[in-house]
Amino acid sequence: MSTILLTVGFFGICMGGMAIGAIVAGKRLHGSCGGPNSDDCLCEIEKRRACAARERMMARLVELRQEREAAPCTD
Repeated sequence: MSTILLTVGFFGICMGGMAIGAIVAGKRLHGSCGGPNSDDCLCEIEKRRACAARERMMARLVELRQEREAAPCTD
């Protein structure tokens, strides 16, 4: 029973120390990607790549439609 209490106490002290450090530093807490305005996160890079690919695909579809509409009908 003393081991459990010692472990819980140790983790409580660690969490308290981290909380005091966060308060003293005065910075907002954020996730592993650095927050919503960070550009160095892998998930942001992947979103940008997917968005760019989607834009290229949509532009190509518009081009194909324009080509099809401009081509003479040979039925």
